[in-house]
Amino acid sequence: MTNDQHSHSPGLPSVGSLVRDTWNGRVGVVMDRIGDRIALRPQGGAVEWFALPGDLEAMPLSEGLTELVRAANARSRGEQA
Repeated sequence: MTNDQHSHSPGLPSVGSLVRDTWNGRVGVVMDRIGDRIALRPQGGAVEWFALPGDLEAMPLSEGLTELVRAANARSRGEQA
């Protein structure tokens, strides 16, 4: 199955969608579906992680931008985001 087919599967977020992983609270961009898991990457880049589709909730773009600003502010204070 191609990425295109995955991105249009009912109930699954499409590639490029912004989601929150409710299992760990992280926000990420959907990169791909591999088996029964969804590959996610933090908005600013970094190491991908995998989540179950049932643990994902869609996020509005405005909330995603807020997350980026929060992370940038934390980094500027020397904190881990």
